[in-house]
Amino acid sequence: MLVLASSSPRRSELLQEWGFDFRLVHAPVSEELPEGIIPEEGVQELAKRKAFAGYRAWRNRNGSAHDLILSADTIVVLDQNILGKPSDEKEAEVMLRALSGKTHRVMTAIALASLDHHQNIIVETEVEISIVSFRELSRLEILNYIASGEPMDKAAAYGIQGEAGKFAVEVKGSFTNVIGLPMELVTAKLKEKGILPKK
Repeated sequence: MLVLASSSPRRSELLQEWGFDFRLVHAPVSEELPEGIIPEEGVQELAKRKAFAGYRAWRNRNGSAHDLILSADTIVVLDQNILGKPSDEKEAEVMLRALSGKTHRVMTAIALASLDHHQNIIVETEVEISIVSFRELSRLEILNYIASGEPMDKAAAYGIQGEAGKFAVEVKGSFTNVIGLPMELVTAKLKEKGILPKK
């Protein structure tokens, strides 16, 4: 059975839309990363933490030891700086002003946790990168968007599937990756594990 270790409604919706049966487990982890960490390493580290925590939480709920745990973490990288979720509206404004008129990278690491033959938890990770270009944004647009509440729980203070979709002039690579789960990659990895969508 597939178990999604995530509290993100967007990731759940994507898995459902792509036809996967799964269960949910919520296992919060620290999202602190060492100063100066390479973005690709940082996002993989966070996805791994979530996978390990999700596996343990699932076992504590009497889930089968043979279930497959899927977790993910998404970051936005602008000029080698990692943009996480904004802590408040002021930080959201700073992030959106920085993204205005620029091109940035969206990285999602997916992690799959399972048991090996020695009953050890093993976690495989892979990173998907998409390139997103924003048009110039006015301060009023930014403030109105922040007032909607939409950006506050999202990496880099925007959700491309929502109102911020009109900010993007180009997306290269996986669109679902920018939402938070690269479904083309996820589908391929799950297929390798014998998990197929219903449709």
